Amino acid sequence: MNAHDVTSLFDLAGRGVGLTGGGGHLGRAMALGVAGAGGIVVICGRSPDKLERVAAEAVRLGLRGRVVPVVADVAKAEDLARVLDRIEAEAGRVAGWVNNAVQVRPHRFGTTTREAAEATLSAGLTDVLLATEAAAARMIPHHDGSIVNVGSMYGHVSPNPDVYDEHPQFHNPPVYGLAKAGVAQLSRYAACHLGRDGVRVNCLAPGSFPSPEVQAQAGFVQALIEHVPLGRVGQPLELAGALVFLLSSASSYVTGHTLMVDGGWTAW
Repeated sequence: MNAHDVTSLFDLAGRGVGLTGGGGHLGRAMALGVAGAGGIVVICGRSPDKLERVAAEAVRLGLRGRVVPVVADVAKAEDLARVLDRIEAEAGRVAGWVNNAVQVRPHRFGTTTREAAEATLSAGLTDVLLATEAAAARMIPHHDGSIVNVGSMYGHVSPNPDVYDEHPQFHNPPVYGLAKAGVAQLSRYAACHLGRDGVRVNCLAPGSFPSPEVQAQAGFVQALIEHVPLGRVGQPLELAGALVFLLSSASSYVTGHTLMVDGGWTAW
């Protein structure tokens, strides 16, 4: 390779990657991004129709890689192991893992119940920790691998109440930010403990990437835009590009880092 030609560093050809929550708004874009870079991405979740649609879209687009749907609940150890086994069967080994799935019980500050808090923290922290350990165990024998934990800008700054005053249904509950802050810390912790084994761990922190349903609320989207230095909300493909960077050799000397993809929201 020419010393100044770095394009091949972003190539994920033949690399097996697992992605939780692969049928969702951002999960879909990330899965297609990884497959577009040549990766074999095994997406998992509990909604077979959504997973199948993403896999079919990858075929329709003629992407270099493949999207393999697997119905699984990664909160269950046996399901998590089955997904990791499937990656090894499809690609030979687990080269990448993306903890993207999240479950949130909507509530406002001051109305938190123990049940809502524990449910969100279990899915947003405990499941991520256990999946990180399980994926790392498959990577260590190869002395190579990249784990990406999807956090949020709200793991670093608080939601501005003014943005949500007229649209309280979209307000992020306090436990969500608590979980995402923990994801960033877990990424730093795991990076330090797995570095000697050749396994990198990073956190990808999205900003405002509203789903089509949310974008239908023009007033709320405008309220978001007013807080973004770039003057617009994010497009899912912009998150996919950042993910490919963290999974690929292009980021071979990056670990323990949180990559903010927020249009500058946290730079104010």
